[in-house]
Amino acid sequence: MTSFHKRIRWSSISLITILLLLFSIALYSILSFLLHRHIDAQLLATVQRQADQVKKETGEIEEILQKNSRDDTDDDHLEKEDHELHEAIRNSVVLSREGTVQWKGEGVGVIADIDSILLNQVLEGGTIYETLQHGPGPPLRRISFPITSQGTVHYILQSQTSLDLVNETLQWLFMTLSAMILGVFVCAWVGSNWIARMALSPIKTLGQTATMVSAQSLDTRVILEAPYEEFQQLAKSFNKMFERLQGVFESQRRFVGDAAHELKTPLTAMKGNLEVGLQRDRSTEEYRDVLSTTLGQVEHLARLVKSLLTLTQFAGEHPPSDLKPVHLEPLLKELVSELSVLAEEQGCLLTAHLQEVPKILGDVGQLKQLVINLLDNAIRHTSRGGSVIISMQSSVDTVQITVEDTGSGIAEEHLPHIFERFFRADQARDRESGGTGLGLAIAKEIALAHNGTINVQSEIGKGSEFTVSFPTC
Repeated sequence: MTSFHKRIRWSSISLITILLLLFSIALYSILSFLLHRHIDAQLLATVQRQADQVKKETGEIEEILQKNSRDDTDDDHLEKEDHELHEAIRNSVVLSREGTVQWKGEGVGVIADIDSILLNQVLEGGTIYETLQHGPGPPLRRISFPITSQGTVHYILQSQTSLDLVNETLQWLFMTLSAMILGVFVCAWVGSNWIARMALSPIKTLGQTATMVSAQSLDTRVILEAPYEEFQQLAKSFNKMFERLQGVFESQRRFVGDAAHELKTPLTAMKGNLEVGLQRDRSTEEYRDVLSTTLGQVEHLARLVKSLLTLTQFAGEHPPSDLKPVHLEPLLKELVSELSVLAEEQGCLLTAHLQEVPKILGDVGQLKQLVINLLDNAIRHTSRGGSVIISMQSSVDTVQITVEDTGSGIAEEHLPHIFERFFRADQARDRESGGTGLGLAIAKEIALAHNGTINVQSEIGKGSEFTVSFPTC
């Protein structure tokens, strides 16, 4: 597996090297272009000035040519004109339209023939630049310039200069850039190691802290001294994760402890009843009483185990819900009819105020369990002569089910914990009534599984009001 430390180093060095190479190539190319352009501009200025001089001597050119053909050495005037013309184009060459040399300046060395294609371009009025290489010496830059008269090219003026200075300048630049790239590469190699260690040190700290964390040390928190906002945010995220994990572990620990305690009570009672029943011979009626009491405890255990299994199912990321469009009104009427008998036995009145509401996406079985848990909780906590009212209303995009009772109410300090598992505001009374302390916790899990919410409002002596809200289809 590749080390992230090495990846950072090689990535940074590669990036710096590539950027330096691109910069060097661009700088070398631009400078080369500018130097050649400067040479071409100098050559053009030179041949334009010389072309003007040649044009002035156009009348004498023919005489000089004729003199050269007659080999007339007595004509002092023509010799003087010939000398002046050669001085004017000392570093240049004058060619005829056919490309033959007419005059050659004393400063001109080797003369390379002009290509026929380039010759035709010059005869058409174009200015041609060439780079010539003769022997081991530096290359030459040559310009071919047309000398026109009345729109016709009569002569071709060529001038050339050495590119030795240009090559030396570019060579010096190449060596300088190479040395600079090598130096930067060495610095980047050393600096990238320092940068990588500095950048990854907070990650190392986080890793060490995460390694030390266990179920017994979830209160450990990450403390970073890195002066960077991103790492501070990462440390905060880790600490929040540790807080959530600590909360989950503590919740699970409490849950296991509470479950063990709840299971222990009926098991202890069953054991005691059976031991008392076996201490001596008893009558059939006495054994029946022992078995009846034990059966009640078994039923309590069965309800408790069933509730625990239900909560376990809702503990996963995907609760076991089969959501389909559900019409709530007939479902609630059916439940009210079934639980009216329980309310009568408790000595309270169960009534329903239901109105037509939109359908919701829900699991019929789970919705029934939610409503039963709320109604059962309200009935068990409502004294004789009291009342329990279930109502239903809707708004623009929600449906609300409200269960209101006239019971003893819940103390304000207990309200934040009312939906916790095994929480009982009145431990003795709830156990006597057969409650498991899981009904409201299951109701909350069902509401959350349906993308809904559940809230409670209560006041001592005035009763409680539970409200469940669901989004409409």
